[in-house]
Amino acid sequence: MNFAAWFPIFVAMVVFSVALLVHLATHDVPYMPKWAWAMFILLTMPLGGFVYVAVAVAGAGAQRDDAEGRSPRT
Repeated sequence: MNFAAWFPIFVAMVVFSVALLVHLATHDVPYMPKWAWAMFILLTMPLGGFVYVAVAVAGAGAQRDDAEGRSPRT
């Protein structure tokens, strides 16, 4: 197995992880605390990074007022 061929993939994953962690540190994120997102991103890389992008960055999991999406009664 030629490890030199895998080096660019490894570098891309490291850069992707660092970029996501920087984004995580500078923005509010839905559903989980920041430390939990950080662990999820790092421990399940690269899938965790893609899930983070889909949920937190792209807004696929935009937070609602309550579970049914209704605004609270005033």
